[in-house]
Amino acid sequence: MNHECYIPEKPNGLIKMIWEQVCDDPMHWKILPSGMVELIFRVGPTIQMEKARKLGPENNPMQNFCFLSGLHTKPLYMSFEKFHVVGVQMYPVAVKALFGLPANEIRDGAAEGDMLFDELNRVEDLLKSAAPFPYKARRLEHLLLRRIHENNELYVAMKLSRLAQGLVRQKTLGESIDIATCLGYSRTQTFRIFNDWFGWSAGHCLQLFQFVNSTHRLHLPFGRLVDVGMQEGYFDQPHFIRAFKDFAEMTPGEYRGKMTGLPGQLSY
Repeated sequence: MNHECYIPEKPNGLIKMIWEQVCDDPMHWKILPSGMVELIFRVGPTIQMEKARKLGPENNPMQNFCFLSGLHTKPLYMSFEKFHVVGVQMYPVAVKALFGLPANEIRDGAAEGDMLFDELNRVEDLLKSAAPFPYKARRLEHLLLRRIHENNELYVAMKLSRLAQGLVRQKTLGESIDIATCLGYSRTQTFRIFNDWFGWSAGHCLQLFQFVNSTHRLHLPFGRLVDVGMQEGYFDQPHFIRAFKDFAEMTPGEYRGKMTGLPGQLSY
């Protein structure tokens, strides 16, 4: 498998990375929740989605050239004979900032590309061209950043995105957290903003971010499972196992036994 990655030159709190993967061998993948949303461009053959909680109006969004995969809370399963995909990994606030969609509307689902882009044919020509990947990634980045709907609530949401990660770190120190108090909003305001811009309630988002952090920590070449759980703020080993299994449909030990070089991506 070939994998290339481009990190945006201007950090903006919306796009984390643009990547390209090519694989010429049949594979079955299990993709765990990442806390991110993904804009997917299928440059190669159709990929079969085998299992997901819901995928929107179509059974398999990967029949399309482009789709936006919302915040996922359970694993996705897919299989393919060959694979060539370009993806844009984004923070959840990008769904509304770039496409005007409330993020909760596509949680555990997908939006088709023709709902998102007027210039989809141009994007397809670019990504299927023989141009080198860094050039295509920069062009795609510029196209997306021109779409930003700037308003006061966007900047509030981006600030909350940074603050939410800080709250997860606070949780790892064993400190109790009242999210609404930390944010300075009422519970109703906090719920609405997180649903609109993050796709889930504040409490659920923090649990997801905590899970993602623990997944990455499991890839470090040291540390017992019980230490990983404690370092990520879980009360004890049973709590860590139960919370991890809610998102991954497997225990941390099972994950460590099957993990690949890419966090959250497993073959099965």
